Amino acid sequence: MDLALRTVLIETLERTALFGALDPATRVALLPYLEPCSLAGGDTLFVRGASADAVYVLRSGSLGVFGMAQSDGRERLLGVIAPGETVGELGLLTDQARAYAVRALRDCTLLRLPRASFERLQDSHPKALLAASRRVLERLLANDMGDPLARSRGFALLPFDDAVDARSVAEDLARALRLHGVTLVIDAATGRNRDADWFSAREREHEFLLYVANGGDPAWRATCIRQCDQLLLAASTASAPAAWPDAGCHSGDDALHRPRHLLLLGAGGTPTHGRATRWLAQFHEAPQWHHLRGASDCARLARLLTRRAQGVVLSGGGARGFAHIGVIRALRALGRPIDSIGGTSIGAIVAAGVACEWDDAELLAQMRKAFVDGHPLRDMTVPLIALTRGARSTRLLRAAFGNRAIEDLALPYYCVSSNLSRGSADVHTRGPLWLWLRASAAIPGVLPPLLHRGMVHVDGAVMNNLPVDVMRDRDIDTVVAVDISGDDTLSAGFDAIALPRLPRLTWRWLRGHRWPSLFAILVRAAMVQSETASAQRRSLATHLLTPPHADIGLLDWRGFTRAVEAGYRYTMEYFDKSR
Repeated sequence: MDLALRTVLIETLERTALFGALDPATRVALLPYLEPCSLAGGDTLFVRGASADAVYVLRSGSLGVFGMAQSDGRERLLGVIAPGETVGELGLLTDQARAYAVRALRDCTLLRLPRASFERLQDSHPKALLAASRRVLERLLANDMGDPLARSRGFALLPFDDAVDARSVAEDLARALRLHGVTLVIDAATGRNRDADWFSAREREHEFLLYVANGGDPAWRATCIRQCDQLLLAASTASAPAAWPDAGCHSGDDALHRPRHLLLLGAGGTPTHGRATRWLAQFHEAPQWHHLRGASDCARLARLLTRRAQGVVLSGGGARGFAHIGVIRALRALGRPIDSIGGTSIGAIVAAGVACEWDDAELLAQMRKAFVDGHPLRDMTVPLIALTRGARSTRLLRAAFGNRAIEDLALPYYCVSSNLSRGSADVHTRGPLWLWLRASAAIPGVLPPLLHRGMVHVDGAVMNNLPVDVMRDRDIDTVVAVDISGDDTLSAGFDAIALPRLPRLTWRWLRGHRWPSLFAILVRAAMVQSETASAQRRSLATHLLTPPHADIGLLDWRGFTRAVEAGYRYTMEYFDKSR
């Protein structure tokens, strides 16, 4: 081993939590046991359930840790292993099978320490074992909080065509990234014809690297794609949508499971209707998409890329959900950004207004118009399927949100409905906004279900009334969850096993014996099923807000102003106490 390589390896070991606790002489003695190895982008280091036979030190490149999503059980990227970190020690310490799969997100060089050598290290240097145990504990805690093992650090900005001023976009994004760490922009003039060691050195010196595929050089564009952890696909809304020029960006598999972000660049104002939908149709598997119209959108994107974003989740709960309006007003007053938002039922509707960028006055006016003045449940019918026809509520939703698609919303957004055909909670991120709001708020028995393409959709509260798990799966670091159903009860002031005949019922009613209304029973029945799961989802929230609502009934539209003000006061007090 030549002196230069020896020096680099020792420096690499010094930076790791596992081997950094060793004295210098021990680290030198460890070198003969380390086996150099490499992975091409997309290669698998080990799979979930495999036996733990070694610990690895990542010298260069990026490894992805893959596990199951909390919301739908599908495989997803949980975190990133950065250069100078170790992977695989948990299995050796606990003598258990691999808990996750690990794959190369890009070309990697590693050092492998086999189990036998690791066990000799434990026997002769128990201090190293202690350091490893601390490292494992840190990872377990991070996983419990839903955090990644490390944040992505390398981003490739790939312009679709010459209509994109890639250098200008890069400078705007770099300006936003620098609020979160030292950032270097590497364009063709800076990075062309550099070797792997040069790129590794830049990674050690900077927290974030932004590779810009400018200059029209295919070789440099390929280098940008090969070096990054996430792909930023920039397209001008003035360009006609067409197939993306890079074959490695068409799907998650093509991108080696790295996150892909479609950046739709346009002037300020409301995003152009239908433009995002047409662009997304050009991909085999749709990437995440973002409307970039100015500095505030760049700041939001930077927070999302670096896992410093704040998401807001709003629960269902009938008229009590008007408290969400007050919560949003308070969050804005406190200067807390809303980078992604989603919800269920009434929470989904308020969240949609936020995603439309309605200011406080418009959000208040639109919700009052729809629910207080609009009387959404006043089209009663023969209760063959539901107590109301649903035409009035549908008309009010269409009047409020027009022909917007979810893809047109300025903020990343989702809503949840309960698919009775599949027995699943469906998460809606694309399609007509009014349609999926109608599904998300279809209280069984009160509003008729949405029948769509052979499926029966009802209120999301039936299966997921507080979809914090969905927000966590969107890689949001801080989640503010607003639950206005947690202490909900439906009580009776007297005993009864059957309704009396009408004269007797009237007499008892006049004497104060009030049965729970049919509306209240149906709303409560729709929500109670998901309460156990909601209790588990509450634990995933960074901040769990539970505005008081004891004096507001589930369908008490007249409690609008009280609920809004209660939500505002509660939120202001909550964050004042948490300072």
